[in-house]
Amino acid sequence: MSLLKKVIRSMLEHKARYVGSMLLLTISSMMFVMTNNTSINLERTFLAFSEQNVLSDAEFSADSEIDISTIGENFAAKVELGGTADCEVNPGQTLRVFSMMNTVNIPAVQEGKLPGASEIMLDRVFAETNGYNIGDTITLANKDFTVSGYSLLPNFIYVVQSKEVMMNDPNTFGVGVVGQADFTALPNQNQVYAIRFNERDKIQTQETAVKNELRSQGIRITSWQSTDKKINVSYVPMEVSVLSTVSAAVPLVMLALTCVLLGMLVWRMIKSESVLIGIFYAQGYRKQELRRHYLMFPLLVSVIGAAVGSILGIFLTDVMFNFMATAFPMPVHETIYNNWLIVFAVLLPIIVLCGVTWVIIGRILKTSPAILMKGGESKSKANFIEKNLRLDRLKFNRKFQIREQARSLSRSFFLLFGVVVATMLILYGFTMKSSVDYMLNEGVKEMYNLNYEYVFKSGKTGEPPAGTEQFGAAYVSLVNDDDVSFYITGVLPGTERIRLKDLSGQTLKPEQNTITAPMAQKLDVSVGDALTVFDTENGKEHSFIIEQVADTYAGDFLFMPLDRFNAEFGLPADAYIGIWSDEPMTFSRGEIQTTKSIDAIVAGFDSLINQMGPMIYGLISAAFIVGLIIIYIATGLVVDESRASISLMKVFGYRKKEINKLILNSHTVIVVLGYLLGVPALLGTVDIFYQSLTESLQLVLPVKLNVWYMLLGLIVVMVTYEFAKLMCRKKVARIPMNEALKAGAE
Repeated sequence: MSLLKKVIRSMLEHKARYVGSMLLLTISSMMFVMTNNTSINLERTFLAFSEQNVLSDAEFSADSEIDISTIGENFAAKVELGGTADCEVNPGQTLRVFSMMNTVNIPAVQEGKLPGASEIMLDRVFAETNGYNIGDTITLANKDFTVSGYSLLPNFIYVVQSKEVMMNDPNTFGVGVVGQADFTALPNQNQVYAIRFNERDKIQTQETAVKNELRSQGIRITSWQSTDKKINVSYVPMEVSVLSTVSAAVPLVMLALTCVLLGMLVWRMIKSESVLIGIFYAQGYRKQELRRHYLMFPLLVSVIGAAVGSILGIFLTDVMFNFMATAFPMPVHETIYNNWLIVFAVLLPIIVLCGVTWVIIGRILKTSPAILMKGGESKSKANFIEKNLRLDRLKFNRKFQIREQARSLSRSFFLLFGVVVATMLILYGFTMKSSVDYMLNEGVKEMYNLNYEYVFKSGKTGEPPAGTEQFGAAYVSLVNDDDVSFYITGVLPGTERIRLKDLSGQTLKPEQNTITAPMAQKLDVSVGDALTVFDTENGKEHSFIIEQVADTYAGDFLFMPLDRFNAEFGLPADAYIGIWSDEPMTFSRGEIQTTKSIDAIVAGFDSLINQMGPMIYGLISAAFIVGLIIIYIATGLVVDESRASISLMKVFGYRKKEINKLILNSHTVIVVLGYLLGVPALLGTVDIFYQSLTESLQLVLPVKLNVWYMLLGLIVVMVTYEFAKLMCRKKVARIPMNEALKAGAE
């Protein structure tokens, strides 16, 4: 009981240290439980929605009617004809209306009921933003429709008008569902077939087989969109993948770093109490009793910190998951919680901290009580650095500060490691923003020297329209991995529309087979390697030798001269599929398959960056708090272990400012060094993280950190350090002058 009282008394005496440690564990375990549970629920909801409402594997259009039943039987698939029509509700406000489907892409009812005659279901966000309640009337194409309910579409979960928009504005765009009879009366219809294969493996190969079958029947496919490439659906599994990686990496790394920091703290605490351990040992306390006593410190910190964090993580799971369900509307039945995550979040710090404590106390108890009561075997020994220091020419203050750091290398390393961790946390948000900024400015804006891209539904020959430049394109997949797909683009060898540069920054013309750096990194290929792919349109195989690598992050492309492209794909020498233009152009109805506006892409990225702002600043704020705790614990440890020196300085008449300067300022160099080491450590960690996201994001993010952000990060770290020193000044002031006499008596 007396030892238990000592545990409580010691923790109350150094409550800032232990409360800070508990807060670190609380934050890290909370993030771990919250993000993992959210990822599990989001993935579970998406899979359930896809299965129950029969999400299609592809959607396509053709120039003639297709025998649905025959295709379904021959390819073991469900096929249904549907369609879309973009209707203007108000000037500048578009509603994309879907035809009601019953076999594939079946709409779910979030509230209300399925649409009957002259009725429509709207997506909830559009309806609530524009004031449409169930039972209200909305006018489309001069016809009134009654809002029957709020819909959820499995093939349009992420409600954005196009992939260039990236972030939706419900004031200007929304979706609705009407019955098939009402749909046929709408103008500007686009009939779309939806297909879902019963066999869930090798979807890309099955799609190619269907395309070949339709072409063999003389049917021309005017558009084909695989669901895994459709932004309105693919964003959800991408978010699940990103969240899974983040939840597995960031909180776990943070939890592990916290355990390492606290393990070092426990180690130093036990080492500093070696005299007290010797006294207990000499008084007859057994080794097991002393082990249990010192195991109570990490046990209490671990259990309280991790348990509170796990409970908070459970509560916040609902908040985060509801936010995700708002961004990606899907039917949500219930939120599930993985109890093993809580067990892991609690057990990890217990095992690490108690394990460290067990080893350290075991090593100390091997020493005899007499030696322990003298301060241990090595207390008076100088380490190799201190022995070799030549400080005779330096002033006393400088010599004292250097010796303080050299005399306790473990303490200096603890502070150094703490600053590295704090730096990584503080700069993480800045690195994310720098990477996206670089991809936008040095990728999209740098590579595309044009304003508009038009892709025709069928190939053209001859001269392109005046003021434009033609190009060819083929969508291909790797033969040995059909999940990896990208575009091969044929361009004029001397083109100025596409600006490329090599890895040394020199201008590069696509006069040879040129692959972009992200694609080369994703496929792990370099100059001289061969790529074997198949055309997803007809299944024919093609092989290419990589001759150049372009340092651009605008996307995954393989560029080659247009004449070589046409020859390889069996097209006329003057054939092309699209044009690039500086001015907007008009074409006959049904002639254009897709239109891309570079300004719209840039605006979409800008919108994404703006949306990232609150998250980034939230990360920085949270990192500041965590960094403050880490640096405060480390700085406070310096003060606690220098009590005798501080007391002696007070006896000699040193003023408060002089003592603070000697003790607290002596580790400024270590803080700066910790920041300098933290930057490459962060970039290396983020690089590994980005590589793990390559497949889910379908792009390779460059790891960049703006120089100004680095300077801002240094300022934040130094402000955090100064704030921690300010808090530690009170501890210095409370140390009495008789502390030195006590140390001498011991």
